[in-house]
Amino acid sequence: MKRADRLLFRGMLLYSSLILVLLLALIFIAQLIAKSSGPGHGVWSMTQLVVYSTLQLPDVAYDVIPLALLLGALVWMSILNGHSELIALRMSGWSVWRLERPLLLVGLLGAGLMFALGELVVPETAPAAEAMWANAGAPGAGFHDMGAQGLWLRDGSQIIQILAVGNGGQTLRNLHIVQVQSGLVGISAMLTARQAQFRAGHWVLLGVHRSEITPRQILMKSMEEMPWSVSLHPATLRSFSHPTRTMTLLTLWRTYRALQGTALTMNRFALAFWQRVSYPWVGLVMILLAVPFVTRNPRGGGLAARVLTGLILGLGFHFLTEMSGYISVSGGIPPMAATWLPILLFAAIAGFLHRLSR
Repeated sequence: MKRADRLLFRGMLLYSSLILVLLLALIFIAQLIAKSSGPGHGVWSMTQLVVYSTLQLPDVAYDVIPLALLLGALVWMSILNGHSELIALRMSGWSVWRLERPLLLVGLLGAGLMFALGELVVPETAPAAEAMWANAGAPGAGFHDMGAQGLWLRDGSQIIQILAVGNGGQTLRNLHIVQVQSGLVGISAMLTARQAQFRAGHWVLLGVHRSEITPRQILMKSMEEMPWSVSLHPATLRSFSHPTRTMTLLTLWRTYRALQGTALTMNRFALAFWQRVSYPWVGLVMILLAVPFVTRNPRGGGLAARVLTGLILGLGFHFLTEMSGYISVSGGIPPMAATWLPILLFAAIAGFLHRLSR
């Protein structure tokens, strides 16, 4: 590596790391302030608050590393431009691609760090933070709320609504079960249960209210506990006990393959899988955007203006990916296209800027 390459590499690594630390510090302080009142139950000490916010930092770092790479490239290129080093390199025959080569090495380090965070760190720290917020004793013991509509499933003659999943898929809360007649021509019984537990390979309903419908009458019965014959396995339901960001790539793929019965559920896991594959490469695209932006406009605004432009680019990319994700989950576009199209769009803009900078 030439001396100029080492200069570009070290400066990019230094400023990207400093910006990453600064962003994490700001978000950490914001989390301390936002969560200072605690979860609303139990005792929430300052130590617990600090531990909880610290456990969330790997997840935050995964999201902001591409922005740190973008701002790091803008800051370092602007500093070199201000001291005429960038102009000297360009006058000596260095193309924009040649300038970017050492910076892209830092981008590859950032991509590797993101893969490590997503596969090794976040699946451990995020459930632990959620368990603390739920006042649970261990990761995985807290419940994941399935929203106002809940999770709808069908097993034979049973139509099931589940409002919360927890304990690794072995405990369910607030269930509504409709037993339909053959051919869906009528309803034979309706049940509500406070909870369902998986014990010794079988499901048990707790706090049950059963309404059995016959042609002449409706028989109502309440039971504290009753067996539940259903072919649901905790391994399948485990996917819903934590958000998709806590799953590894292999788990996301297996869950996606196992849950291809309902389009919305399938799209949610497919989208999470492709986001995990594609997002670490966003930092490289951001570097490709930053360098021609500075070299093409060496006098186009100061450092503050370029940093502001970088923030706008980062927020624009985040907004675009969020919107495409929502459209994908609703079935509008394939999950793979929803994740790669924003990246390809920004890559195309970077390619256009490179052509203008020749």
